[in-house]
Amino acid sequence: MRIAILSTPHVPTPPNGYGASELVAGLLAEGLARRGHQVRLFAREGSTASASETISFREVERAETFDQRELVHVARAMERVADCDLVHNHCLAVGPALLALGGRPALTTLHYVHPIVRAFADQSYVAVSDHQRRSLPGINIVGRVYNGIDLDAFPPGGRRGDYLLFLGRFHPNKGADLAIEVAQRAGRPLIIAAPAPPPDQQDWFDRAIRPRLGGRIEWIGAVDDQAKVPLLQQARTTLLPIRWDEPFGLVMIESMACGTPPIVFHRGAAPEIVVNGVTGFVVDSLDEMVRAVERVDQLDPRACREHVAQNFSARRMVDSYLALYEHYLVRSRARRTKTKLGTGTPSS
Repeated sequence: MRIAILSTPHVPTPPNGYGASELVAGLLAEGLARRGHQVRLFAREGSTASASETISFREVERAETFDQRELVHVARAMERVADCDLVHNHCLAVGPALLALGGRPALTTLHYVHPIVRAFADQSYVAVSDHQRRSLPGINIVGRVYNGIDLDAFPPGGRRGDYLLFLGRFHPNKGADLAIEVAQRAGRPLIIAAPAPPPDQQDWFDRAIRPRLGGRIEWIGAVDDQAKVPLLQQARTTLLPIRWDEPFGLVMIESMACGTPPIVFHRGAAPEIVVNGVTGFVVDSLDEMVRAVERVDQLDPRACREHVAQNFSARRMVDSYLALYEHYLVRSRARRTKTKLGTGTPSS
């Protein structure tokens, strides 16, 4: 199969640090290429994912805004996919609109839901969780595939330490301020591994986070992949006090792969990813999160890792996408045949 993978132009694929969609696109491209498929990866210059061919566009760097960068990137990519059997898009800002004009069989993975998705609801989308699929009535979601990680990159650690870990970014939805409150109430040290807040979150950071740093609350800044793994391996638990219905949660599976049970609020896809009382705790309140901190020693690190191996490995993700590709292409060919015969109408 000849497959075009459209990663984003914002950070390299895979990223060295934060960047969920680029991580997934890179693992997918590499997994497909290893299985003998011809993979044309469109990604930011400096990307290192192994594919049959990797293409970057220098003019993307001259665009001034997030959406403009994607517009140039996807538009140029669509000029180079005529010989591909399938286009798999991971860009959400303008991707669905340009795919609608491209005339190629195309899927878009919903790493997040940009408003443009609803304007092009009849395009073909892939949900990353059952919760996300249920929450988007009226959107043409043709399948669900869980994100995956490279298990070898997240080996289990030895004995866990005493500190709690917040790994993510500074935004109210991610709940770093709540993680601080949990740590203080539990009497445990907290390590916050997060890049500096973006300009639109600086005021919130200055109010809710900065005054509480120091002592047992340590902010270490952004961490790369090399530093992230030992942090996960040695943490007592990973805290995810999310304030929104997150469609997936890579930190959850990275933590469990290292044998460290996460504690997460009952929001979004969390109950699909964490087995409550087995591989972590899914709680409904801050009080429950504080109490769960003292119960994580009851959980078996081997069960955490095995759960990820069975459900959220890169191999499992590639298997699921290949099955979806084949099913989707068969249906696409059938629709095109009906259209040519005058027995149907074109459909995405």
